[in-house]
Amino acid sequence: MSQRLAYSVKEAAAALGVSEWKIREAIYQKQLHAVNLGRRLVIPRWALDDLLSKPDSEHGQDAGHS
Repeated sequence: MSQRLAYSVKEAAAALGVSEWKIREAIYQKQLHAVNLGRRLVIPRWALDDLLSKPDSEHGQDAGHS
């Protein structure tokens, strides 16, 4: 079985262990790429990988790292 190409907001939130609201906020702030397919919003797998590979400073958050 192959990996999925995209995830719903709910699935992306569950995969990252954050709220759906946090995913939508990241999309709105252009920190996370999403695609509208009709009435559905999907997040490409590569966009999640890209988000996770960025340093915390690029997310606009301080993770408390020294």
